[in-house]
Amino acid sequence: MTTVPKFQEVTMEGDTSQSASRESHAAVIVAVGADDGYARRLLVTVIGGLIVFSSSMTIVSASLPTMADDLDSTESFLSWSVTGLFLMMAVGTPVLGRLGDSHGHRKVFLRGSLVLAVGTMLCGLAPTAEAFVGARMLVGLGIAATMPNAMALIMEAYPASRRSEAMGWFQMAMTGAPVIGLIVGGPLIDLFGWRIVFAILTPVSLIGFAAAWRVIRPSAGRDRVQIDWAGAAGLGIATLGFLLFLERGSSAGFADPLAALLALLAVGSIAVFVRIERRAPKPMLRLDYFRRSNFTGPLIAQPLSQFAYMGAFLIAPLLLDDLFGYSVGAISLVLLARPLVYSVSSPVGGRLATTIGERQMIIAGSVLMVLSMLTWVLAAHWVNLALIILGLVLSGLAMGLASPSYATTIAAAVDDGDLGIANAMGTTMMNIGMLTGIQTMFVVLGDGRGPDDFAMVFGFGAVVTAFGLIGGFMVDARPQVAGPEH
Repeated sequence: MTTVPKFQEVTMEGDTSQSASRESHAAVIVAVGADDGYARRLLVTVIGGLIVFSSSMTIVSASLPTMADDLDSTESFLSWSVTGLFLMMAVGTPVLGRLGDSHGHRKVFLRGSLVLAVGTMLCGLAPTAEAFVGARMLVGLGIAATMPNAMALIMEAYPASRRSEAMGWFQMAMTGAPVIGLIVGGPLIDLFGWRIVFAILTPVSLIGFAAAWRVIRPSAGRDRVQIDWAGAAGLGIATLGFLLFLERGSSAGFADPLAALLALLAVGSIAVFVRIERRAPKPMLRLDYFRRSNFTGPLIAQPLSQFAYMGAFLIAPLLLDDLFGYSVGAISLVLLARPLVYSVSSPVGGRLATTIGERQMIIAGSVLMVLSMLTWVLAAHWVNLALIILGLVLSGLAMGLASPSYATTIAAAVDDGDLGIANAMGTTMMNIGMLTGIQTMFVVLGDGRGPDDFAMVFGFGAVVTAFGLIGGFMVDARPQVAGPEH
C-alpha cells in the first residue's frame, strides 16, 4: 500500500523520461487502478459489454422453431446461426487476440464491441433466414475480438494474486446471463415475437460500447509489431477445416470423401502453420510455449471437459423428452440447474484457486465432470430424475470451479505481451472442445433412444473427459515465467 502514493506522485509530476520502461508504466496503471477502483470498474464494464452475447445464446437456440416459421425457413438451416457463430469465433479469436497484443487490447475490444452492437441490430432487422445467419456470424466476429481482449484487460488490471478471483466473477456473469436471458426472454417472445429480444439487446450493447469507451484506459503494451498473417492464415484454415470436418462427418459420415478432404486440409494446414511459426521473426504464437506445462496442460483439460459438458447438455433434452415425456417448458426448468450452479460456483472457484492452487482446481474440475457423466449413465439406465439433476449439478460445479484457473494458469505461463493470443488459444480450444463434443456425442447416440443408448453416450463422455486429467496433472503449482524463444 505504501508504494501507491509514490506511483501517483511520479505521475502527477509528469515524469516524461524516455528511459522509463513500458513495464514500469504498466505497474503505474495497475497500482493506481487498484487504489481508485479502476480494476473493479473495468471488470463491471467488460462484463456489461459481453453480456449481450451470452444472454442471447440460449434464447436464440430455444427460439429456432419460432424463427423458422416467421422467416419461412427450416430449423436445420437456422441452426447455422449457432454453428456459424462458433465457426467465426473459433477462426477469428486467435487473430484478433494477437491484434490486441500488437495494437492495444482496448482498441480491439472497442471495435469488437461496435461490431457486436451492429450485428445484434441486424439480427433483429433480418428479413430472411440467410440475413439472420449472416448477422449472427457478424456477432461471432465481434465476440472473437472482444472475448480474448476483455480477458487480457482484466488480467492487466488485476495483480497476479487476484486474477483467479476476478476471472471467477467474469465467468459467473458469462454463465449467469444465459439463464436470465432464457427466463426473461421466453415470456417476451411469447408476447411480442422473437425480434423483441434483439430490440432490447441492441441499445444495451450500444450503452456497453459507450461505457467501455469511457472507462477502459489504454494499456501499456509492447511496441507494435507486424502481424504474422501467414501464420494466422494457417491456423485459421486448420481450425475451419477441422470444424467443417466435424459438421460434414456428423451428417454424411466421417468416411464421406468431402469429410476426409476437410480432415486432410486441417492436418496439412497445421503442418504449414508450425513450419511458418518456426521461421517467423515475430510468430503468431510462440511454439516454445507448448513446452510449458502450465500453458499446455489447461489446453488439454479444458476442451476435454467442454467436450462432455456441451455434448451431454444437448443430449439431455432428448433423454428428458424420450424417456420422461417432459414438455419443452419442463425440460428447460430441469436444465437450468446446470448453468445456475456453474454461475454461482465460478467466484468460489476463483477464490479457491488463490488459496489452494490452480492445479488442484483444474484436476477437481475434470474429476467432477467424469463423476457427472457416470451419474448420467446410472440416471439413463434407471430412468431416474433425481440422478439427472445430480448430474447437472456436478457438471455445472465442475466447470464453475475449474474455469477461472484455466485462463489464469495459461496467462501466467506467457509473457505479458502475449496475453491476447494466450487467452485466444484458450477460447479457441474451448470452442473446439464444445463443437467436437456436440457432433461426436450425437454420432455415438445415432438413432437409438433407449435407456442404454443414452447410458452409452454418457459413458463415452466420461472416458473422453478422463483424459483431461492428464492436462490437470501436467500443471505445475510453481510459477512458470516465459523466457525468450531460442
